[in-house]
Amino acid sequence: MSTISPSRRQDILKWLLINAIIGISVPAFYKIEGYTSIEGLKTTWDDMLYGFMMSCGISLAVGFNEQILNRHYPWLEHAGKRLFFEIIGVSILGFSASFIMNVLFFTIFGLIDYSNFPWATLAENALIPLFIGYGITAFFISSGFLKRAKAEAIRAEKLQTEKYRSEVRMLRDQLNPHFLFNALNVLTNLVYEDADQSADYIRNLSRFYRYVLEVQNEDLVGLDRELKFTNDYIELQQERFGAEALLYSQELKDTKGFKVPPLALQLLVENALKHNRCSTKEPLKLSIVQEGKSLLIQNSLQKRSEQSDHLGIGLSNLRRRYEFLNADAPIITETDHTFKVKIPLIPA
Repeated sequence: MSTISPSRRQDILKWLLINAIIGISVPAFYKIEGYTSIEGLKTTWDDMLYGFMMSCGISLAVGFNEQILNRHYPWLEHAGKRLFFEIIGVSILGFSASFIMNVLFFTIFGLIDYSNFPWATLAENALIPLFIGYGITAFFISSGFLKRAKAEAIRAEKLQTEKYRSEVRMLRDQLNPHFLFNALNVLTNLVYEDADQSADYIRNLSRFYRYVLEVQNEDLVGLDRELKFTNDYIELQQERFGAEALLYSQELKDTKGFKVPPLALQLLVENALKHNRCSTKEPLKLSIVQEGKSLLIQNSLQKRSEQSDHLGIGLSNLRRRYEFLNADAPIITETDHTFKVKIPLIPA
């Protein structure tokens, strides 16, 4: 045998209390003198009982109607149908509940002659509480719609956040296989040539991957951290291509108090290496310059003869990440000799 849970019992008691308050308050609109004396209460208690019964009937009808419609016609998905069935449901169920409560009330007081059942009178009495039912329904409609709209907004924000973070993870995963393969090739050669340099290279590689793992769930990182990571990445690439093949410079003024999306600078450096020739004969010049509240990442333009199929995906991804942060979009400029990307610095 099932028992009523404590929370369910509290809900029922709360519902009864609310309807009791309504029932007690209704006669005040037309018989205020009934509340001023014991004699007045004796003549008013039946009106209070009537109000309580009507309130219970209407609230049950409206609540049942809401439960059914919430299951089959949610507001945001079926607004038109929901409004139509709200009106129909409350009209039918509300009138029925009000009519039944009228019959029950007048039966309790022996006021109905069942041999000559007063259909018209009871139907007329049932109409007034029905209008109250419309008011209760209007409250449910506004409350339910706002709650659902809020829930959908929260859900959409969570999905957007997860999408953004999955894009960051995608960037991390994209750089892992190819970069690691090239890094191990460089390390293989260094091991035989210079043990100390190999150890430095391993330390840089370790810091690089530690940072990638640390920021995978972060929306923003401090500019100092990102620059340190980018410098480690460039040093690893200079070991691969040669310091004379990848010429790097930076001009920084005040990096404190600014943040950027994680891996943003690394993405732009990787982009430059991926789409341009880089050798001692054709050195790739790369610079990072702070211009007020922006960073300018610039590289010489010497495009490879065969371009990657993924050209533009990284930059598009970076734009979406800034859009998600409600920040100004990166500015991309290409001339005959240079490729520039200016990214906003976000105050910490």
